[in-house]
Amino acid sequence: MVFLRSKIVKNESYSYLVKSKWNSKRKTSQQETIKYLGKTSDVTLEDIPDKYRNDSSILTFLSSNNQLSGKKHEEYLTISKKRMIKFLLDGDLDKSISLYNEFVKSSSITKFYEDILRPVMYDVGELWRTGKLDVGDEHIASNTAMRLIETIGTKPKTRSKGKTILICTPSGEYHAIPCFMMETYLTLNGYNVINLAPSAPSGSILSHVSEKKPDLVLISVTLREHIAACNRLVKKLEKFKIPIVIGGQALSDSDNFSNAKCLSANAMSELSKVVKEEMR
Repeated sequence: MVFLRSKIVKNESYSYLVKSKWNSKRKTSQQETIKYLGKTSDVTLEDIPDKYRNDSSILTFLSSNNQLSGKKHEEYLTISKKRMIKFLLDGDLDKSISLYNEFVKSSSITKFYEDILRPVMYDVGELWRTGKLDVGDEHIASNTAMRLIETIGTKPKTRSKGKTILICTPSGEYHAIPCFMMETYLTLNGYNVINLAPSAPSGSILSHVSEKKPDLVLISVTLREHIAACNRLVKKLEKFKIPIVIGGQALSDSDNFSNAKCLSANAMSELSKVVKEEMR
């Protein structure tokens, strides 16, 4: 098994291609350096010996290496996204988990959701909507993605912050995967989460807010046609005087909700910051 390892020397990261080799005498695995690759920010696939270039751990490392230039980074991200689409369509949970584990070794769950899983599921949805993907294949991909998110959610959590966040969607919004991504991310970061997605009736949402008294309400909206329903929900929630944050693919720069904070369409990386600000 081969993989890339990095070391920090005088605030600069340097990478090495190494392989794991079993020592039968010591009955343990040892790392053997295959090649010194130089500065991590300069590493490309061409620096990897031919026999190792298609190794999944190498490709995933390069896609998660934020030190690479924008063009290089996008190139390797595209490779990882194509692999993830294949794994999800094949219903291959093990390979999906393996790609996630390799990615977060040099990145984070936030970047995995933002750079890999969210755009991949958007592409799967587009393929289905344009008739290029059978509904059965779309269900396989979605179900596998859900099981992947559930697996991620079992990772060790940080100490509870004692704060509760309620996640919901406006009437008519039946998407669930983005809400489960947010649930696992927020739960891993120590928040208590009440997830009412998808499309719980407004009355039910108001009842839960009244009873559970969350510290923040997070509304996810993916289709422009549901912006009006989102606005109506926000107005109904105003009486509770609880911070409200709205995010999702449907939002545009021109959207402005009274008494609510809007996230950009691809805002997983700023979610934690906004949540902290709104619950001060």
